[in-house]
Amino acid sequence: MVNVIYGEHSRQIELAGRTVADVREMFESEFDLSDRAQANLNGRWLKRKLEAETELCSEDELYFEEKSRRPMVLLGAFLLVLAITGGMFAYTQTTQLATITVGGGGTDFVTLTANATPNYTVLGNFRGTIPTAIMFDVTRDSNYTGDLVVDVYLNNPDDLETDYKSWMMRVQLTDAAGNPVDTQAKTEIISLDKPFATFEIDVGVNMTSGTGYSAYIECDGGSYKTFGHGWITPEQPQIYANVVQAGDH
Repeated sequence: MVNVIYGEHSRQIELAGRTVADVREMFESEFDLSDRAQANLNGRWLKRKLEAETELCSEDELYFEEKSRRPMVLLGAFLLVLAITGGMFAYTQTTQLATITVGGGGTDFVTLTANATPNYTVLGNFRGTIPTAIMFDVTRDSNYTGDLVVDVYLNNPDDLETDYKSWMMRVQLTDAAGNPVDTQAKTEIISLDKPFATFEIDVGVNMTSGTGYSAYIECDGGSYKTFGHGWITPEQPQIYANVVQAGDH
């Protein structure tokens, strides 16, 4: 089965032997597929002129996206290294100053913790899959009422290109029940050419006391192909997460 993704649309269908151009034409109406969308096969962007001669194999990952290409690539033999950063956006600036005494204390607006690593064993000249796993927990302080932006990205793509022909991971932001909590309810792809994903959370809708104060950065699986060399001391892919404030708070 081939996994075909465009925006919020996703289908798993038997397409082995068909070309990428065939798939574009097949899903043009069903996915409202834009003619400007570029095809990415197993983490590699395809030039339009190559779509008609590029045949699909079983378990391929094909997605279309209307974004500019960022040519970066990867490697690894594999234990994902999860890392966390924190930050804040300031949206206002004072023009007058005053001094007051404030009582009480506070905590971080969110707590971001590493959860589980999607472990897999890789071999040289091998095609495999990346398992699902909840990689990070995002828990907001109940007193914080602003919105959030969550960034997930591969930190070391330039180091990884020696060992992998292709590498891609599907990433979601979900609640405890596995339901999407970002404003667009989307699945993002991070890959050799696109090592980043961004999600936005409307805290008042998706992280309230009724739905829970936590969200989860989840690996929804993925796939990879490796070269036949370089497996003595391979690099480990590093997945980072970062949460910042957005909007009123």
